[in-house]
Amino acid sequence: MQIAFDCVPTLPKLAWLATVDLTTSLVSVAHGSGVETAGTFFVEGAWDGPFAEGDFANTACLFGTGGGTDGADAWFASSTATTDYLYYHSTPQRVSVANSLPLLLASRRVRLDPMFDGYDAINESIMRGINGYLADIPTTADPIRRLMHRNLRVSQSGVVERDKDLPPPFPTFEAYYEYLSAAYGRIASNARDAARRRALAIYSTQSRGYDTTAVNAIAARHGVDKAFTVTRGKKAGSFVDREEGEAPNDDGTQIAAALGIPSDPIERRAFAGGFATEDLYYACLDQNQDFNMHQMTERMDRVGLLLTGTLGELWYSRQSYEEYMRRYDLIDDTLKRVDLGGHGLAEVRLEVGFIQAAVPYIGARRRPDIFAITESDAMDPWRLKNHYDRPIPRRIAETAGLPRSMFGQTKIASVVQFSPPALPIGESLRSAYFDFLIENRLLAPWQLRLFPVVHRVNSILWFAGEGRHAWIHYAQRAISKVLRRDYRFSLWWQRLSGRLFCFCVNRRADQLFAALRSAAPDARTLSPP
Repeated sequence: MQIAFDCVPTLPKLAWLATVDLTTSLVSVAHGSGVETAGTFFVEGAWDGPFAEGDFANTACLFGTGGGTDGADAWFASSTATTDYLYYHSTPQRVSVANSLPLLLASRRVRLDPMFDGYDAINESIMRGINGYLADIPTTADPIRRLMHRNLRVSQSGVVERDKDLPPPFPTFEAYYEYLSAAYGRIASNARDAARRRALAIYSTQSRGYDTTAVNAIAARHGVDKAFTVTRGKKAGSFVDREEGEAPNDDGTQIAAALGIPSDPIERRAFAGGFATEDLYYACLDQNQDFNMHQMTERMDRVGLLLTGTLGELWYSRQSYEEYMRRYDLIDDTLKRVDLGGHGLAEVRLEVGFIQAAVPYIGARRRPDIFAITESDAMDPWRLKNHYDRPIPRRIAETAGLPRSMFGQTKIASVVQFSPPALPIGESLRSAYFDFLIENRLLAPWQLRLFPVVHRVNSILWFAGEGRHAWIHYAQRAISKVLRRDYRFSLWWQRLSGRLFCFCVNRRADQLFAALRSAAPDARTLSPP
């Protein structure tokens, strides 16, 4: 197959859309200005190999997405992490692939269906890992397929999803650490490879917890341009729209300084007055938790990697599993999650121009080995034996010279959670969403005034076991005993779950269709639904 590239400046910097014409064996790629193109491949990302070889379809360590051709086939690679995806649609004549759901919808001139009830379940299924997530996304025409972690190969004989190679086994901490450290070093070299049109910046995040501290203890040796640190964390037992009192200190500036990394403090609630990219967050997830990253996206001055500690729970000890999750089904090779923190940046990152490199995913498909290392006697010198105990990241950080008392003392979250059902902050976006709800008869106009009451009730039900609302927890337990099954009071207006996602995806698809049409009215990337 032959490949042709078309840079479309009106597309998001890192967005791309590939159309494989099986009648002509031509792959047409429309892409934003930050996507790298080189001969027979294109990429918005970095991997653990030389850039010029373009061999990111044959590695277990790719952050970002891309594709290319080799002989009679076209191939496309998804991120190793479960935070970013490929989307594709196929017919006997044409296969369309993109790294953005709204962009693929725009190219096919279809939209998500406002009357479909299951978009929230589809997104939440990401937590079930690469073998359990719901891949088909219904639209107003044929479904679009989401591809997570795996790669895609397109030929005259059909479309095939393929597994990435597994990492090697990790019998000891030393084996795991050597793999993790060496693989990251190669990724950093790839990001700054002279064969690129422009080198990637390397940004990071830094809290006072374990995950980002371990990540930066590894990354610092290879150079980090800047670490963003959220100075104040999440107040326990409340949604962000109902937080009261002083939030806990989560400022990682001191840790970044000790590692020789320049830091940039950001305000977790900087989004509070509304902002232009709000719809891009909701075009990923209805209950998006990643608004704490907003100010960071305004301070990135060039395309780059963003190192995060997403999936840091793979370093949990047995005690953590027993106290917090009671889910040993997580300890397998399918990249299951306990929540979707870090999974709400897929659309905004394409616009801003950064690739999320969630470092804990390196080697993560050997999670049973990693858990066995955590529980091994060899890790006892790095075990605190308390409820917040993660000996692997502690050993990594202390080996890098960080004092034991500097990090990992108290678990503090910085994610942003709003009372369900989700509602835009910005007045303009909220007004447009209300119109959407009314036009599709999902709410009557008079019901809009009830949102504050619904949010108040749902906030109480959500945190039923905490503080002054503990009585609800005991009431649920009593009812469960009577019914002899688990019972929970239902949240109000659950029928709206997934509707804000649908609205914002379609809104973004309208914008991207206009971008594609204005750039090339007769472009091959625009196909019939």
